[in-house]
Amino acid sequence: MSDESNIALAESIYAAFAGGDIPAILNALDPQAELIFEGSAAVPWSGNRRGIDGWTAFFQAVGQHLDDVVFAETMKPFAVQGDHVVFAGRYGARVKSTGKRIDSPLVHLWTMRNGKVVRCQELTNTVIEAAACASGAAGV
Repeated sequence: MSDESNIALAESIYAAFAGGDIPAILNALDPQAELIFEGSAAVPWSGNRRGIDGWTAFFQAVGQHLDDVVFAETMKPFAVQGDHVVFAGRYGARVKSTGKRIDSPLVHLWTMRNGKVVRCQELTNTVIEAAACASGAAGV
């Protein structure tokens, strides 16, 4: 696929997420697509996942633990080379169990093949996320 097609695929995923259309996101994935999100166990949606079931579990964890998830800054392409696309922006959310807010940079390192996502590595400020998930003092 062309650089433009790969950028358009990632942009369609962001639009689907913003619209709550998780099935559209899952449809954009290779059946064995990897989702890599390294973080402490204090961040319930962190972890590495594979396949449609793994991605579904990620979205379920996000929905179970977060409210008001928004892209605080529009995700924009930062770099593209062949099958590899980097998008950067910022996201905000509220942790349901603590009421604390998250405001974090967000970077996705996408790998696409044959019109499908085969890998996404998500990079965020996991220290802020873990602090927002922790019981104790209000507001982050």
